[in-house]
Amino acid sequence: MNTPKRPLTAPKHTVQGARVLGRISGRPAVFYHSRKAGGILALESAGERIIAQLAELDPRVKSISPQPFALDVTTGKVFTTRQDLEDARKARVSVNALRRDYTPDLLLVLHDGRRIIIEVKDPRHALRDEYREKLDTARRMLAMRGEHFLLIPLQYAESAPLVHNTELLALALAHPLAPDVTRAVSEQIKTLLDGNQMALRDLMPALDLTLREAPALITAGVLGADLARFVLNGRALVHAANGSLSHLELLPLEEVKP
Repeated sequence: MNTPKRPLTAPKHTVQGARVLGRISGRPAVFYHSRKAGGILALESAGERIIAQLAELDPRVKSISPQPFALDVTTGKVFTTRQDLEDARKARVSVNALRRDYTPDLLLVLHDGRRIIIEVKDPRHALRDEYREKLDTARRMLAMRGEHFLLIPLQYAESAPLVHNTELLALALAHPLAPDVTRAVSEQIKTLLDGNQMALRDLMPALDLTLREAPALITAGVLGADLARFVLNGRALVHAANGSLSHLELLPLEEVKP
């Protein structure tokens, strides 16, 4: 008889970069496996996970690093490990971590070489003046290092089109269709759509596929859709993407100048 497996549980805490995550204010860490990060990301919220998944999907993003460093906004010193940060705090006359230390949520490196520091915030919770001042200081210091700072407001709601679609497509990345199937379907779609749009509930049966295969066609650049505005379901309108992944460029990186 096989011994029943014990259910997996989140660790009490995990150290990533310069930050301790998990069981903070009663919240467990949120984990996500990322190819662009080379392994498991430990994040602080479901909102951060959505942004990490968007980065995973976005063809402009080359790599993802969670909690990449801590920045002392008083001295400008950068600490890449928890131990270095703790040693620096011990040497201070006053630790004052809330005012001095800033740890970003994510660092994205784009294929064009730009480095984007990401801070994810729930817009339902207004930023305190003291924290906003720290972010402004961090933004200026990061700019001197050649890094761009981007504050992304995201309210996590499972039914929101962007959230729903991102989770669906991130899952599809792990389960791609076979290359020969993708090629064959691409040719069929060119004939069926001929530059027009079609609802998934009509298109997928015509391809002899089910709605479950639709996300994989979107992540492969076979189909495109307005992923930020409309939930991917049978009523969703799609078009032939012809190999382009521009429909997956959902992060607001246009705010960051080259």
